[in-house]
Amino acid sequence: MAADVSAVVVSHESSHEALECVASLRAAFRAEGIFGELVLVDCGSEAAEARQLATAGADVFLPLAENRGYSGGVNAGLARAASSRILVCNADVTFTAGALAPLLEAVDDRSVGAAAPLAHWDAAGRVRLPAGWAPGFFSDLAQLSAGRRPARDAARFASFARESLRLWQSGGFARHLTGAVLAVRREVFDRVGRFDERFPFEYEETEWEDRVRARGLGLLLVSRSRIRHLWGSSSAASADAPARRAESRRVYWRRRYGRLGRGILDRAARRMRVLNFQRLDQPSLPAQEGTWVAISPNSSLLPFAGVPLDRDFALPDEIVERLPKAPLYLRVFRASDGREVKTFTWEKS
Repeated sequence: MAADVSAVVVSHESSHEALECVASLRAAFRAEGIFGELVLVDCGSEAAEARQLATAGADVFLPLAENRGYSGGVNAGLARAASSRILVCNADVTFTAGALAPLLEAVDDRSVGAAAPLAHWDAAGRVRLPAGWAPGFFSDLAQLSAGRRPARDAARFASFARESLRLWQSGGFARHLTGAVLAVRREVFDRVGRFDERFPFEYEETEWEDRVRARGLGLLLVSRSRIRHLWGSSSAASADAPARRAESRRVYWRRRYGRLGRGILDRAARRMRVLNFQRLDQPSLPAQEGTWVAISPNSSLLPFAGVPLDRDFALPDEIVERLPKAPLYLRVFRASDGREVKTFTWEKS
């Protein structure tokens, strides 16, 4: 009997998160009556990590000899997965009952190339993570040039805020989906190809989704499907993550924008401004009717996690513990039009 879905979970030096992810998938399969196959891939972790993962109870465990990155891990898992429907996911994700069926229903639509759930950052499910950041030369430049053209920055933020609220509240088609969890029909991989392993860390799903959209297939956020993504947990486990991320960004910029475009973006990255906003002693804000708070490590606030300010807000301790010691930006904005009310900076001590 063929599995309803093959879940490919990719881990690197994140056995604790991977074990929780696999356990949550097993529980979701049982709760939803789904016959699921679990393929767990370890990308060149230390021997102790691999031994831990071998106890996870996956149907297939693939310990790779080297770290081929998330793209290589997904590709290795795809080669062993048996189902015609594939769920690819990071190790730092947990599923709840009811998350899987809406995703599988969504990808059965032949116009859909990939579907993603709505991801929460916290256990309480209040802090929503962005659906994704649609790449483009001018949008990438805007991230790096925040503060140089305030009016244009404000309009760009408001547009992203309105789109984010639409997706969080109702779901729908998006220009880009974050790759923490993607449901995909196998035939889509057959049509557009696997993940490109020239991206050592991040940007692999961005480039793959470019190919999906080029084939006329849509990217769908399914807001009825909810997961928790411990954003930053897996990436923080690897000391070489920043260098690998930078290399992936250079590869993507060069391939999409050419030498000139990449040069302009590289120069903008080197000249990024430090923006001065009112400082907060604690990452908390009072309730303010009709507003949300955007939370981002980027001074442009693009992209951002979001929380409605229908009641007093304090960034949960579970999130604060995982944050690096670097500025975090919080912007109160109007839900009606996405316009900024006030922006603050807080830095973990």
